[in-house]
Amino acid sequence: MRRLGVLLLTLLGLATAVAAPAAADEPVLAAKPPMGISWSRGWNQCPRIDDAKVRAAVDMLVSTGLRDAGYTYVNIAGCWAQPTRGADGALRPDTAKYPDLPGLIAYVHASGLKFGLYSGTGAQTCGGAMPGSRDHEQQDAQTFAAWGVDYLAYDTCGGENGVAAAAKKMSDALKASGRPILLAMIDTMSNNYHQWEWAPGAGAHTWQLASDLAEPLASVMQAVDKQPSLAGLSGPGGWSDPGYLNFSYLDPAPRRTQFSLWALMNAPLIPNESFPLDTIANRDVIAVDQDWSGTPGYKVRDLSDGEVWQKPMSDGSVAVLLLNRGSYAQTIPFDLAEAGIAAAPAYRVRDLWAGTELTSTGTLRASVPALSSVFYRVWPGQPATADPLVTLGVQLPEGFLAGQPVDGTVTLTNDGDTPITDARYTITVPAGWQLDGDAQVDVPRVSPGSTVTREITLRPTAAPAAKLLVGASGGYTNVLGTRTAAGSAETPLVTAPPAGMATYLSTRPWLYSENGGSGPVERGSVANGRAMSIGGVGYQPNSGVGVHAPSVIRLHLGGACKSFSVQYGIDDVSSPQATVAFRVLGDGRELFATGIVRPGVKPQRLTLPVTGVQQLAIAVDDGGDGSAGEYADWIAPNVTC
Repeated sequence: MRRLGVLLLTLLGLATAVAAPAAADEPVLAAKPPMGISWSRGWNQCPRIDDAKVRAAVDMLVSTGLRDAGYTYVNIAGCWAQPTRGADGALRPDTAKYPDLPGLIAYVHASGLKFGLYSGTGAQTCGGAMPGSRDHEQQDAQTFAAWGVDYLAYDTCGGENGVAAAAKKMSDALKASGRPILLAMIDTMSNNYHQWEWAPGAGAHTWQLASDLAEPLASVMQAVDKQPSLAGLSGPGGWSDPGYLNFSYLDPAPRRTQFSLWALMNAPLIPNESFPLDTIANRDVIAVDQDWSGTPGYKVRDLSDGEVWQKPMSDGSVAVLLLNRGSYAQTIPFDLAEAGIAAAPAYRVRDLWAGTELTSTGTLRASVPALSSVFYRVWPGQPATADPLVTLGVQLPEGFLAGQPVDGTVTLTNDGDTPITDARYTITVPAGWQLDGDAQVDVPRVSPGSTVTREITLRPTAAPAAKLLVGASGGYTNVLGTRTAAGSAETPLVTAPPAGMATYLSTRPWLYSENGGSGPVERGSVANGRAMSIGGVGYQPNSGVGVHAPSVIRLHLGGACKSFSVQYGIDDVSSPQATVAFRVLGDGRELFATGIVRPGVKPQRLTLPVTGVQQLAIAVDDGGDGSAGEYADWIAPNVTC
C-alpha cells in the first residue's frame, strides 16, 4: 500500500502541468483522448494512401460500427501535398492522389467523421517529401480551416531547431483560424525532442513519447515503462501518447495487451494502417480509455515478468490488467484491497476481452500465457448471480537443473462467492518428462475462497529442452452450469556460470527480479534509460544494473562460484530525500547488509565469499520512509567461479 500511495502522490504532484482548460463558454477540444485511424505519417509511406482508399476507410468505419464506437478522426499521411508551394505560398494537394481534397473532406464530414492532415515544424517534412509549415504557420492554418480540417498531425522530424517555438506558432495560428483543429505533436524519426516537456505549454492536444513502435510486445513495453512517470501531464485538453498503435504483424494476444495498456493510460486510440476489429472494436476497453477519473492507469506491482496495472474509474469501479511480459506462462494474483476500491463482501468482475461476468470475494487471479494479459473491470457489490472467478493454475520453480526432478503444484482456486463441484482436470507434460501419479485429478468441491492443491513431481526421461511447460485443463460445475478452465506454467533450464572466469550478472539470465519503479530492473541503465551515476561518478552504458527500491534480483550459482564483487550506491537521479539499504543473500541467508545509504555518497566496493551458494540474491530496500525517487545501482556485479 505504501508504494501505491507514493505513486498517487507523484501523479497528483504533476497534475499542474496539464494543458490549460478552455474558457467557460468554449468546448474543450480533446476533452477525451482522441480516437480515429491513420496511415503511416512517416515520409517513406507516400504510395500507400489516396482518395479511393480514404473513402473506403470512411465507409468501413461506418459499416463496422467503429464510428459509433468513437473512432472519429480519419488522418492521412504525409505526401498529400505537392513537393513545392504555389506562387502564392500556399500548400497544394497532390492531385494525382487527391484530385478533389476539399470534396474528400466533405465526404468525411457527411459520414459523421472528422478529417486530419499532416505537416511539420520544418521547412520540409520528414525526408523532404512535401513542404513543412515553418514560417507559413498562419497561412497554412487558414488553408486547413478553409478546407474543413479538424486534426493536424505536426511532426518534429524535419524541424531540427526550435521545434517548441514552431509548435507554439502553429498552435496560435490554429486558434486564430476560427476553426477548432486538434494539434497532435508527433516525432516520426524519434529525435528525442522530449515533447512532453514543452508540448502542453505550446498548446498541443497530444504529444508523443515514441515514434513508430516496433511490433514485438517487448519493444512496445519500452515506451510503456516511461509513460507512468508522465501521467500527471495528461487530462482533458491534453493527452500523453506512448506511440502509434501498429497492429500489422502482432498476434491477437499481444495486440490486445497493447490496446489494453493504451486504454489504461488514457492514451489516444489511433491505430495505424491496420484496423483489426477483434481488437479495436471492443467497447468495454474503449470505455476504460475514454473515462477520466483524475488520473490515468499505473502499475501497482512488478513481480519479475508479471505485472499488475490498475486505473480508477469515475463510477467507483477499477480496471485491472494482469500482464505477463515474459516468455513463460504464469499465474498472477492481485488482492483488491490494494486497488483502493470500496470494501464489499463480493465484487462484480467483468473480463473485458472474454465478455464474461464473474464474482470475486476480494482476489483477482488468472493463468496468463507468455506475452499476454487478462483485463478486468471490477465494481464493489454483486447485483446478480454470476460465475465465480475460478482459476486453474500451475506453479513451478524459478528454474530447473538438467537431470533433476522438478516439483510443483497445480491449484484449483475459487475466488467467487458460490461453490464449484465435480471438477476434473488433466495435467499434461512435454515429451522427455514423466509425471508421478495420475494425470487426471478429481476434485469433488471447492468452497468459496478456497484452493485445492495437487502436488506434482516430474522426472526427466531424456535430455531436457531449454524450458519445461506444464499444463492443466478440465471442467467443473457451478450454480449456473458447467464451465471449463485451463492454466499452464513454464520454467527455464538453468546452469551455473562458467568456471575459471568472472561472469557479470547483467549478462546472465535471472531467476527472478522485482522493481519498485515504473519499469523493470534495467540492464545497463537506470530510471528508464538514463546513464548510471553515483556520488558524481558517471558510468558508461551497460556498466551494471539499475533498480528502484524496493528491488530484488535472484540468480542461480549452483554452488560453483567462489566470490561476488560489486560497487554500489544511490544513483544521482534519485530524490535528495532518498534513503535505501543494500543487501546480499545466499540461499536466503543474509551475507551482507548496509545501514541507511543517502544520495551523494561515493560508490562503495564489496567482495564476498559465496562458496557453496546455490542461489544469490541482491536487494535494495527503501529506508522505511517511502520509496519515491529511490534509484540505486549495482556497478559491475560479477561472480568468480
